[in-house]
Amino acid sequence: MPVFEQGYRPYKGALERRSPLWPMLWTNVRTRLRWWVWVLAAVLLFYPHLVWGVMVFVLTAGSSLLGIPTPAGLAGGPPTVAYAARNPLNPDAIFSMLQSESAAGALALYWTVLEQSMLANVVLPAVACGGILANDRTTRAMEFYFARPVGRVHYLLSKLLAVACFSALVTTLPTLLIWGETVAFHSDSSFLLRTWMAPFSIVLAGAVYAFWIASVVTALSSLLRRPVLVGVITIFGTFLLQFLAFLVAETTQDRSWRMLDPKYALGGWTAPLFGLDLPEWLATPWLALPAVGAPALLVLLVWRRVRAVEVST
Repeated sequence: MPVFEQGYRPYKGALERRSPLWPMLWTNVRTRLRWWVWVLAAVLLFYPHLVWGVMVFVLTAGSSLLGIPTPAGLAGGPPTVAYAARNPLNPDAIFSMLQSESAAGALALYWTVLEQSMLANVVLPAVACGGILANDRTTRAMEFYFARPVGRVHYLLSKLLAVACFSALVTTLPTLLIWGETVAFHSDSSFLLRTWMAPFSIVLAGAVYAFWIASVVTALSSLLRRPVLVGVITIFGTFLLQFLAFLVAETTQDRSWRMLDPKYALGGWTAPLFGLDLPEWLATPWLALPAVGAPALLVLLVWRRVRAVEVST
């Protein structure tokens, strides 16, 4: 029978009940996994994570295998306050954190690794996901999605989670691997008991970093139509915030202005997850505004932009 003679017939098959979020997420991630993305990720992972991994190996199993003398460690012991160590890559500082008998001293190692990965957390998601919304706006693909049984909530969540995946690739995942390395090669078997909460702290802290960069990238991608501009503005805008925060703090002689720097804002917000105290100039309720408040407002802006798309069927 010809198609035009069949008319409209009710569908009598089984309906798919699973959420469309995860297939949409994988579609957004898969289309951005290009060879140059892997090259960029490898370059960004070289510092600090590969350097940290080599130093941790040398200070644990490598010291006995290679006959390298272990450093003396810091005189004051491992840091207990965020941003207390001036040179976190100093072997003495790393050895003090590895040999710390307190959980906070050992967990400070993983907070330092995450805090040092701020540059990678900005560059990779900005470059790989600059067109996460801009391409859909240019090709008018949003109207096509919303005309199908795809809700705006699932659509927005898939975009945010896609950016978060690239953030986790250079923050959460390598930090978890470094934790596994320290547990595997540490000479003290009780080190695992002291740092059993490290994976949970790393994942929660990585979610904060991912939420921040996902809100920035999606907000700019919802306003601009060129993915290159999204990446450039995200990267250089972050550097501009860091410079302005430093300039204002030095001019006013008030270090609390450093919270405008995303590195200090996110690092200070996640430090309590690793048992670290905040310095007096950073222990302020205003820290929540640049760390969580501003990203939440950006996500609200993206939601309003998505809601404003009209669909004609």
